Amino acid sequence: MTQTDKDWQIRAEKAVLAALKSGQIITYDGLARLAGIPAPHRIHKLTLWLEQLMTEDAATGQPLRAAIIVSRLHERPARGFFDTARQLGLLAHSLSREAEIAWYYQERESAFDAYNKTSQ
Repeated sequence: MTQTDKDWQIRAEKAVLAALKSGQIITYDGLARLAGIPAPHRIHKLTLWLEQLMTEDAATGQPLRAAIIVSRLHERPARGFFDTARQLGLLAHSLSREAEIAWYYQERESAFDAYNKTSQ
């Protein structure tokens, strides 16, 4: 990992924490811009980092911070978020799309609640 990667990851983590504390979702593109992720493949770099955050959160039993990063089209994460949640054992493979989305919104609210409690 280069120093440039470390720098944008620190900025991304600060932006995610600020969004969690303020109860705001943020788009992939918005986070990439705020973090100053360099081209090429900014969103790909971001999604790899978000998968790492999900792994860390799952390992510690914390709500998924990545749940607040969304597509601007649907205001929920891209397919990879759900795939990673399944790989981590957080989401059953047999869920309907409707149940999957319900789980997601519950996870997002859990993340907001967890970080709002820590900031009080």
